[in-house]
Amino acid sequence: MPYLFKPYSRTLSGLVLLLFVFGCSSQVAPTNGVTSKTGPENQTTPSVEQAKPFLSFQDDAGRTVTLRSKPQKIVVLSPQLLDLLYAVDGSAIAKTVASGGTAVPEKAKNIADVGGITTVNMEKLLSLQPDLVIGSTSFHRDFANILDSSKIPFAVFTLSTYKDLKEKTPLFGKIAGSENKASEELANLDKKITALTDKLPDKSPSFIMLNVTPSSVSVQRTNTVGLEVAKMLNMKNVAETLEALQSSQSTAPYSMEKLVELNPDYVFILIHGARAEGEKKIQTDLAAQPAWASLRAVKENRMSILPSDLLLSNPGFRLNESVDYLAKLVYPEIYGNGNGSK
Repeated sequence: MPYLFKPYSRTLSGLVLLLFVFGCSSQVAPTNGVTSKTGPENQTTPSVEQAKPFLSFQDDAGRTVTLRSKPQKIVVLSPQLLDLLYAVDGSAIAKTVASGGTAVPEKAKNIADVGGITTVNMEKLLSLQPDLVIGSTSFHRDFANILDSSKIPFAVFTLSTYKDLKEKTPLFGKIAGSENKASEELANLDKKITALTDKLPDKSPSFIMLNVTPSSVSVQRTNTVGLEVAKMLNMKNVAETLEALQSSQSTAPYSMEKLVELNPDYVFILIHGARAEGEKKIQTDLAAQPAWASLRAVKENRMSILPSDLLLSNPGFRLNESVDYLAKLVYPEIYGNGNGSK
């Protein structure tokens, strides 16, 4: 009888061994963030943690920008946006050359240059192999195709007003990995501005803000940092209802006849580009006109050339300095004297 069961016992033992080996081979534990699937294909897919990008956002051109990991080699093509990035403890490997007196963050002075804001050297930019390029909606939209084809994430932003600054700062904090710093900077700036505006008198003086370039004069109508600062100081913009230029909703055409008709309490001038060229334009197109002397603001010495770095370009977290500067011009009895000629 024992003899009859020996072949069967060997067969049963072999079957158990095969089942044990098959069971072990079909239950391989996932390693290195990769999940294995059972089945004939034996396919592998990335884990959810691996597939999730570092950050995805929409820029001011309506483009969705996805960063697979925290960017380490950022190129910034706008001085204002560069200043914002460094203000929230971010950094860049390259910038454009600043002009018009725009300050460069101390820590960014020695990074590479890739040309001017309107003359970017694309060959040099690409040679740096950046993992994010940040530009201005006004000057750099057309770079999208070439950067997309090179698989370089690209985003453009507008930074004209305090509202823009408050919207962009949290995003730049995320890009830099310093969201707490971004929140702190915004809170501190708001506190400084409030301390200034809390002292305002119960007045609403009128004003007009003129743009002067070497070739033209125009009127600021809406959505500029200078107008926003004036509004913080309870000033009334007499040009707000003027018809906008077709090329720019924020600007209206200049007319001496219209200026005399509006006759504001203050006339503020912002020079675009070289100051010497701008002053020549003011003399020939404004001061030399007989009607200019009849303006209330001119007769009462309330015409001022404003500093471009504070009231033309967005000064970022120096906006309280912009408010303070203009407050001293308009309400010297409260804020002290401003010179109006910076």
